[in-house]
Amino acid sequence: MPLHLAHKYTGHRIGDDEIAQARQNGGNKAATAAAIADACHALAGAESDLGRCADTVGAHLDEVRRALAAGPGDPAPTLNPIGVLQALGPRLDALTAQRATHITHLRALVRVWLAHHAPDIPTADQTERARHYAEVILAAIDNDISEGIVPVGIGSYVDLHRYLDANDYLIAAGVPYDGTRASIDLTVAVQGLVVARLRHGDRPYCTHGACAFPAHDHTTAYDPDGRDLSQAKPMRCRHCGQPAHYDARLDDYRHDDPATPDCFLIHRDD
Repeated sequence: MPLHLAHKYTGHRIGDDEIAQARQNGGNKAATAAAIADACHALAGAESDLGRCADTVGAHLDEVRRALAAGPGDPAPTLNPIGVLQALGPRLDALTAQRATHITHLRALVRVWLAHHAPDIPTADQTERARHYAEVILAAIDNDISEGIVPVGIGSYVDLHRYLDANDYLIAAGVPYDGTRASIDLTVAVQGLVVARLRHGDRPYCTHGACAFPAHDHTTAYDPDGRDLSQAKPMRCRHCGQPAHYDARLDDYRHDDPATPDCFLIHRDD
């Protein structure tokens, strides 16, 4: 069973014996275990197909290199004039997208698995419980930031929901929810602590020259009057002057610092 992929893409080790034991126990844990096993098999299949497609493309590229490097009288492979990349490129792209979907699905399932196996936290001190859950969630967010799933400088749960299902963080941390007022109050308290920490002044945020998130553009080619510049320069909000960027994932402009107050042009829906 290719459970090593769960560790590769989530950082959490899940053994064959753990999956087998969960399946024997039945209930939600058994369903989650079966789903994780299926997700790992599907991901392994997608990666195998992607590898074969990449090898085929690579072989055609090697033929092109050999044909170009051949000298007078040297044997050279005959190149396909119809279009190798036109035939194989779309399949390569489709398999790459399929792999990404399987990885996202696997990460969500592992979060559910971790929620099922989270240590029981004493209920006596609600404040301490909320603090514990918030720390677990912040560590998960930082892990997703390091993997490029969400950008540095995420500032709220509303922002998180724009990139993924942020409820998965609550599930993975084991925050209990049964619809009662107590569980609702605990969830609100945990989210409040997470948001306060995300917006704390010592948290890093992405800005011009220090942003690796591929969907962000921190530059502009226009001056404040809309005239073309000779070269791009760091973007600033045209209303308040604070450093800003365009996020292609959100199709929207954002202030770099999540603690920057909303202005006439840029605001956060939270």
